[in-house]
Amino acid sequence: MEGPQISEADAGSGLLVLDGTWRLAEKMEPAYEELPVRSLPICKTAYPRVSKQFDDPVIGLATIEAIFIAYQLMGYNTEGLLDGYFWADEFLKQNRDLLR
Repeated sequence: MEGPQISEADAGSGLLVLDGTWRLAEKMEPAYEELPVRSLPICKTAYPRVSKQFDDPVIGLATIEAIFIAYQLMGYNTEGLLDGYFWADEFLKQNRDLLR
């Protein structure tokens, strides 16, 4: 994604996440083109994705991982956010240098 990295300056604007495959998310984008785009730093996913049709992105995140990172950078409370995420411990371990 393009755009400046999300930060605490964006906290008052909220967060809109388009959740779907990359192909489907691309189709949703025009409906929200008036909204500012923000990016995330490079993070590692713990989600074990396997695609039989496409190469999996090396730095692609599971939706909950992306929301967690965005919340962290915006200064939002992340307590309990990953509680139901099976790969939470591995995700936090792989990205501990980025996370507060």
